[in-house]
Amino acid sequence: MNGLDRKLGLCLLIISICSTLSISQSKNDKTVVGTVGKEKITYGELKANVNTFPNSSPSLKELEDFLPIYLEYKAKIQFAEKEGILKDEQLLSELGQYSKQASYSYWLENKIKETEFEKYYDRASNELKSEHILIALNNNASPEDTLEAYQKLIEARNKFLNGTDFSELDRQYSSTQNGRSMGGDLPWFSIGTTVKEFEDQIFSLKIGEVSMPFRTQFGYHIVHLQDKRSRTLSREVSHIFTRAGSQASKEKVDTAFEKLEAGWPWSEVVLEFSDDGLSAPNGGKIGWVNYGRYQTGFVDSVMALDTEIDYSKPIQTSYGYHIFRIDSVQSFGNEEEKKKTYMKEFLDSPNFKKSNSFVINWLMNNYRNSVNQQVLENFNTKIAQSDTLKISNIEFPETNTNLFSFRDYKFTDTDYHNYLDATHPEASAKSYSDKWFSDFKTYAIDSVLVKLTVSEFPEFQKTLDNYQKGLAVYQVNDTYLWSAATVDTSELVKIYENNEAEYSFPKRHFYYLLSSFADTSLAKGIDFIKNGNHPDSLRSYYPRVSVVKDSTGVFTDDPFDKLEQMSPGSFSEPFDYRQRTAVFYLKEILPSRKMNFEEAFNRLLASYQPKREDLWLNELKKRFKIKADYKKLRNAFKNDEKL
Repeated sequence: MNGLDRKLGLCLLIISICSTLSISQSKNDKTVVGTVGKEKITYGELKANVNTFPNSSPSLKELEDFLPIYLEYKAKIQFAEKEGILKDEQLLSELGQYSKQASYSYWLENKIKETEFEKYYDRASNELKSEHILIALNNNASPEDTLEAYQKLIEARNKFLNGTDFSELDRQYSSTQNGRSMGGDLPWFSIGTTVKEFEDQIFSLKIGEVSMPFRTQFGYHIVHLQDKRSRTLSREVSHIFTRAGSQASKEKVDTAFEKLEAGWPWSEVVLEFSDDGLSAPNGGKIGWVNYGRYQTGFVDSVMALDTEIDYSKPIQTSYGYHIFRIDSVQSFGNEEEKKKTYMKEFLDSPNFKKSNSFVINWLMNNYRNSVNQQVLENFNTKIAQSDTLKISNIEFPETNTNLFSFRDYKFTDTDYHNYLDATHPEASAKSYSDKWFSDFKTYAIDSVLVKLTVSEFPEFQKTLDNYQKGLAVYQVNDTYLWSAATVDTSELVKIYENNEAEYSFPKRHFYYLLSSFADTSLAKGIDFIKNGNHPDSLRSYYPRVSVVKDSTGVFTDDPFDKLEQMSPGSFSEPFDYRQRTAVFYLKEILPSRKMNFEEAFNRLLASYQPKREDLWLNELKKRFKIKADYKKLRNAFKNDEKL
């Protein structure tokens, strides 16, 4: 196990150890089963922290085995406190990084997922039919372009309210791409099939209503809700498919239907006739079909099928010709099963993303925040007046006036200027973008997220404390138990001098392994060495020949057993090696010799490690007076079983 894996594993273990649930304790749980200095370890604490299978109680042996480990862990924490390790600068820096990311994860799992799923579940029972107008804007659009798009959509909305047909307004106002409107009619869809901003708007409307302008990643929209109905349950579908566009395709699907009617197995007909190369090898399965994933006409055709028939007659859709088979219809045995299915949908949908930006946006939308527009306007005006001057060189009045508020946290215009200095040090006033203030708001919330998380979830502080202890215990172990820098080298010297035979190199072969996909290239490489050139230069002249050299190992397995039969300066016969043709070139045979102390150091350290750990832990036990009371532990366990 490398150091990083060991560090992560230990810290996670300690978080697990320390995450004791607050539960009511019986008198039996208060029994003291061990002490570390003045700290008393109770039976209840030990029982709560031992790692057992979920919903199972630890056995007596598990508790007895865990007691000395837990006491040592407690002693290491006390040691870290006395030595100032808990306040180590590097440790606190790492704790800060963990705290930030843990805060994001905590919000996702303990607040956002539950809250957003409730909204998702409530909406998931409906399907909506709508049309929209879209004016495309990129994220860096100027304030002028943004305002212009907004005002155009207000104009379009007013015209619709006064009787103008929405499709006509779409042609007049929507942006186009490749000659086609980016707005217009939308198919029936349910929750989780479009971006969240659009979904929030449309699900807030009543039938016949049109929204105010709103922004998504695509630009500014208004949306008109045309109709609403109960959600159509998904159908799991397989098909035989031929492409539209020719009489041959129609004849092909008709022939496939005739074969089915004649008794051919479905899988054979699919392989023989279907043009869908992705689904054909899997029996024609295309998965669950519902509104929002496919074109409306295609889904209508699937939903209109009688589920009792084995397969449909040939049906034409916008994709081509199909023979459909309904493999399953979505159903729910109870409410719990329905919620479980929708939860999986929710976690895979745009409504839930495990990203920091998703958390920030959720916090922005769900908690009190405000922008002092006058202060922002003054700030932007100052920048606009500075033209080509670097933003970092603009002299702003030292107002330090509140610009952005989030919950009880305040951020000033000076904070914003400092942020721009740090993130855009070379930017000129001319390049200023409104997006930078949006980024600043994200930065501001991120900067207070740990404090906010502790405030909202007081138990989160315990997670941070436990991780800090985990880092400290790791550092104690790394410094005093694992690090080569702190080992007593005099002890290693004694081992080295008293065990000469164990710290010697045996006879070894110093060889080159040459290999290539092309036998001709390998032959050229062999000739290169035979002509007196050094093997280390081979790759420079013949890059298609791989060269590996070694002189440290003692090998007996094929193909390395060939080396025993070779003499220095010779080549082996060619052999297959990792799908290449290869040969050995034996440079020389190195005689056995005693290692010097530096060469033997790692092996000496490994030999001494168990004793080293025992010595240090014994000193730790003495210093912190570790005592385990197994008799009280056994009595507490017996009394526990009687309850």
